[in-house]
Amino acid sequence: MLPSNPLLLAVANLIQNAPKPIKWIPTTMTPAMEKILTDECLKEDPFDQIQSKRRNYERMKAGQPPLILKQPNATLVALLDHPSQADEIPWTLWSQIVQLFKRSDGRSYTIYFCADPTKRQMPRPGEVTRPFHINGGYTYPCDPHCVFLFRAEDATRVLIHELMHAACCDNTALHLEQREAETEAWAELLWTAFMSGGDLKTLKSLVKEQDVWSRSQNARLLRDKNLAPGPMGFPWRYTIGKTELWAKWGLVSDSPVEPITSLRLTMPPTKAMKKIFGVKQSSTIL
Repeated sequence: MLPSNPLLLAVANLIQNAPKPIKWIPTTMTPAMEKILTDECLKEDPFDQIQSKRRNYERMKAGQPPLILKQPNATLVALLDHPSQADEIPWTLWSQIVQLFKRSDGRSYTIYFCADPTKRQMPRPGEVTRPFHINGGYTYPCDPHCVFLFRAEDATRVLIHELMHAACCDNTALHLEQREAETEAWAELLWTAFMSGGDLKTLKSLVKEQDVWSRSQNARLLRDKNLAPGPMGFPWRYTIGKTELWAKWGLVSDSPVEPITSLRLTMPPTKAMKKIFGVKQSSTIL
């Protein structure tokens, strides 16, 4: 177990004092929301290489209605792969997350969730990692109206990552790659803290597990030469760079790495975690 760390204590306290969940209630899509959805889903997108947005948008236009819910701080437009996928979303946790990132200007978030079931997988040896293998969302800095999640797997961690951008948390003094690495390092730490329920002992244990998961991915990517050329070649920001920050924060252990085939950036949640957050055991969204 990791020794006492002031950062872990602060994060555990943050989760212990997180806002209480607010019930999501049905609502309708406004013309402004529909325009953003149409524009974003039909444009060429270098990140959504699984074509999730276009495919789900076309399914919606063919008659499959989106699930649209709101609470005071956010509206969620969910284009689901199938209706029962709604039972795979950790609604109470997502409510706490959007409240945690409440903007000081009071503007509400609009989150578009194209819940494509395609999972992240390691590229073949010698193949450079592409967004197809790893990406699951995007937003525009400080813009609360266009938060996009386009992959079901690990969508909770992606929601945290993108809300950090939308909430103006970016350190603009940093190079883009370093800025993204910092955002991802925080997103994974916060995800792990939520999984711990704010219990410090549990958090220390889960941080160690998450660290091993991340370093195992890094080792596999380096071994198989899956990073693009250059000191910060893609996906350095989500892998090596993020781990460098965790090491700086004192969160990296000396535990050995393990064989790994997935590029899901947070470790797979346990059955117990899924039960706590009220999602189906088949869910990959948590």
